[in-house]
Amino acid sequence: MTPHRPVTRGKAARVTAIRLVAGVLAVTAFTAACGLKPDATQSLKASGTAGAGGGGGGGGGGVNGAGGPNINGGPGVLPGGTGGSVPGVGGSGGTNGTGGGTNGTGGGTNGTGGGTNGTGGGNVACGTPHGGDTTGITSSHINIGVHAPLTGTGTPFPNNSFAAGADTFWKRPGHTVCGRMVHAEIQDDQYTPAHARQVCSAMAKRDFLVVGGGGTDQIQACATEPYIHSNNVPYLSAGVTDNGLNNLSNYFAISLTYQQQGTLVLKNAQAQGIADPAASTIDSDNIPGQKAKWAVVTASSPNFLGARKGMEAALSAAHIPYKEYNRDQNSSTANGDAGQFGQTLALNGFKTVFVDMAPGYFVFMTAGYYKQPGAVANWVGPGVTYTEITVAQYICQQSQNEISGHAWFLAPAPGVDRATSDFKQAYGSTYDDIEWALWGLSNDLWNLLKFASANLTRQTFLDSTMHAVVPSNPYVPVDFRDHGGHFGGTGAWVQKVNCSESEPGQSSAGAWDTVGSSYLRLF
Repeated sequence: MTPHRPVTRGKAARVTAIRLVAGVLAVTAFTAACGLKPDATQSLKASGTAGAGGGGGGGGGGVNGAGGPNINGGPGVLPGGTGGSVPGVGGSGGTNGTGGGTNGTGGGTNGTGGGTNGTGGGNVACGTPHGGDTTGITSSHINIGVHAPLTGTGTPFPNNSFAAGADTFWKRPGHTVCGRMVHAEIQDDQYTPAHARQVCSAMAKRDFLVVGGGGTDQIQACATEPYIHSNNVPYLSAGVTDNGLNNLSNYFAISLTYQQQGTLVLKNAQAQGIADPAASTIDSDNIPGQKAKWAVVTASSPNFLGARKGMEAALSAAHIPYKEYNRDQNSSTANGDAGQFGQTLALNGFKTVFVDMAPGYFVFMTAGYYKQPGAVANWVGPGVTYTEITVAQYICQQSQNEISGHAWFLAPAPGVDRATSDFKQAYGSTYDDIEWALWGLSNDLWNLLKFASANLTRQTFLDSTMHAVVPSNPYVPVDFRDHGGHFGGTGAWVQKVNCSESEPGQSSAGAWDTVGSSYLRLF
């Protein structure tokens, strides 16, 4: 997820968003620091405004069976979900407002909670943060930090959509947390682990959360950064690698990891009839005596080992021969190497290629592939990586539109062609995939913050998130409660490149179309 302040973008700037693609969808993280001082308690009390409060919204369950927050006025009127195992607590009224409903009774099914007529709301009542680390929280704001690859070798094109989209969700009416506005700062990690650690450490000392906005190596570097790790600072991102992250108590992935997605990549390939292509001229790695049918192309970093393992395990289980290729995406000659490697894939006859590399590398690789006369391939892979507007535009241009309908990638959300009405109202007629992705991620983060709002400290957020379940809207549901507390992805949407259409506000062709009416379920 990632910091943000809206900026005005011209078409040229929007067309150049590609770098951010590498891991653009990562979602949030916490930074631990000093605890709340007794004399700071008053300043952390959120101020409410008169008006009707919300009821006990959302389904209860487990520790999230409390009533909804009614910080801004009168009794809640919305029915909540099923009660949880913990008694529901009515929300308190804001300043000059009538208080929320009475304390609800507990658990089982149909436990009453929240406001009037609220049954077991999913979000807990508001309270004054106490007894823990409240860095980044004031009486009026919650400050979060976001790092993303806005410059650097792997992100060769400027991107303003990321900065523009980070704050838009939070500026819409009602998107507060116990009366507090959420503000995010964006820091450029320059697509290098060393600089990512530098900016993440600094944000961890001033912001409540740190969000990994893109770049697998950079996310892994920040999640394991000494200050963040030693202070147990919560850190959230989209699912990428699990290298060194499995045993971190402060790390949360809000979508499936690369390794988890291998099964779904193959499932989609089978559905599209591209899982069993003609054999290449290269010997396979997994089935002796057979030629490889798939090329498995990933970055050589250890952080992409999971992507390779997940895809290769799925192919081996299906008895599909493959050849593994590990490429250096960070060298000074990466673009030229990518083009040459693409030509090699074409000359060797690969028709189905799994790829998980920096977006820039993918663009130049496809350019090289389609220089070979008559070359035709289907490109597949996990998310979040390529399903952004500029990737579609560039691969369409480089392939002379030959790639249209032949690139299929997973993502935590449907494409921008399924954008919701509230998103469109916020952006008007000009928006893109990156802003759409940030909208969905912000919605998930909003829910996670509200789940911890009875005592919004970093420690409480960590504990609450481990038991949180966030419904699909518009993302695939996130379920930490039932999947070990730290990796919450449950499935993925499929998106396909379309070189014959343009996305809203774009003059260049190239778009991603959502495939199917629902997402692929892993859990």
